[in-house]
Amino acid sequence: MRTVVHALIALVLVLAVVLPSSGQAGPLRIAIHRDEGSLNPYTYQSGYPGWNIMTLVYEPLFTPDADNIPQPWLVRRYTVSPDGRTWTFTLHSNLKWHDGRPFTADDVKFTYEYVRKHAHSRWTPQVRAIESIDTSGPTGLILRLGAPSSGFAAQPLADLPILPRHIWENVAEPRRFNDMIGSGPYRVAEIREGQFYRLVANEAYFAGRPKVREIILPIIRDATVTFTALKAGEIDTTSRALSPEVVGEFEKVAGIKVARGAGYASTILQFNYEHPLLKDVRLRQAIANTINTRLMVRLLLLGYGVVGSPGYIHPDSPFYNPAVTFTASKTKAVQLLNEAGYVDRNRDGIRDAPDGTPLRFTLLTLAGNPIRIRAADLIRTWLRDLGIDANVVAQEDASIIAQVWPDFDTCKGRRFDMAVFGWSAPVMNRTTSLRDLFHSDCRFGTINIGGYKNPEIDRLGADLAVSAQPERQKQILFEMQRIIAAEVPIHVLFYQDGTYAYRAERHNAWVYQKGQGILNKLSFINPPKP
Repeated sequence: MRTVVHALIALVLVLAVVLPSSGQAGPLRIAIHRDEGSLNPYTYQSGYPGWNIMTLVYEPLFTPDADNIPQPWLVRRYTVSPDGRTWTFTLHSNLKWHDGRPFTADDVKFTYEYVRKHAHSRWTPQVRAIESIDTSGPTGLILRLGAPSSGFAAQPLADLPILPRHIWENVAEPRRFNDMIGSGPYRVAEIREGQFYRLVANEAYFAGRPKVREIILPIIRDATVTFTALKAGEIDTTSRALSPEVVGEFEKVAGIKVARGAGYASTILQFNYEHPLLKDVRLRQAIANTINTRLMVRLLLLGYGVVGSPGYIHPDSPFYNPAVTFTASKTKAVQLLNEAGYVDRNRDGIRDAPDGTPLRFTLLTLAGNPIRIRAADLIRTWLRDLGIDANVVAQEDASIIAQVWPDFDTCKGRRFDMAVFGWSAPVMNRTTSLRDLFHSDCRFGTINIGGYKNPEIDRLGADLAVSAQPERQKQILFEMQRIIAAEVPIHVLFYQDGTYAYRAERHNAWVYQKGQGILNKLSFINPPKP
């Protein structure tokens, strides 16, 4: 409790630096849980909330609506050729950068070519499908693809933020560049590293003045401190979903409302497919059969979540295959291990592989994330009962990324055994998500952190990437889920519901974006006029 009090005092001192004098309404205060760099596209840190905040400053051509369907945003109108290869856009004519310079089609062409030249793990793979880019005056743009792309509207159109050419054209080292001139509804007014961000409304925004004039984003790393500050009125909301155990408590707090919806963020047990033991599908199947995911949802999420699908896709998705099911069975786990020759040869309580190697693994999990730590502890207990030793190691995010996803580049390999990991909602929302997650070629399997390899998945992923018909996409994704469920390159534990608390008197125009929550651009702006 003393730590919480000290942290709250520090927060009050931080907010005192940026809050206006009494008598003014003051900014909206949204606590975030980590530093997000300088908020330009090459320096922001996390998929959530980093990307969401960054796109308040820098914007893609399209934006996801409340159902996460990409919609034209900076684009006034567009057409797609019958073969799906030529996309023609007309931008809004009143777009401007924060410094007052016009935002033109040439900026879009520059950005797409820039990320091709200057590697970015998220966006460089997205623009490889583009064969040529032509502009027609300040608002006309034509993108020609080498082949139809089923996910092109979502990536890159609704994902890749546009850079101002007049500022970035001479930048050779983008990760060292800290300029923050964007075109979004907010501009960065102040950053104090490790303390807070201050955003102010872009009064010249093409879609009209944003709903909130100023936003303060204090960085509060501890969840308990965050929720205590929200209850005390020191902040107005937070990027953190409420911990399951405090949802009922916050629903009773005067002045606070709770928004709840499907959470597409996944929590998974990730296997290193290149590990000499874990490449055996029978061992992975046995481990999965040991884990009671239904009990996890009850114990860890108190019911505020959904049991993981063995094919990865969330049950609320239109691409979910309901025929792909999984029920854990310890009996089946024991049978799989015995049949594969994993027995306790040394009578030390730990099974050994046929070559005598003991089944001992390191299980990484994220420090500071109580739910993932508890999930890892449950997995360790269940595996130990099966004769498998899993040593849980909780580390900070940067340390885990360095081992699981070095420099966010799957081409750089991996050095871990197993990890309780997770993917943010945008991964689930992409049509190409299963190709991105499981394609063996790191140029396409950009988030295949386990190094999984399956020629049939590669073939299906290639078909998916060029399939423009929703029914064909669904057919392909159904088959991919069937294969993933059988081979278990990952084991999806659960999807936690998104439950967010906010002070309604401070801002009551929040839009719950399916799978993302309330911290998104839709909560702060009005749609552009046609």
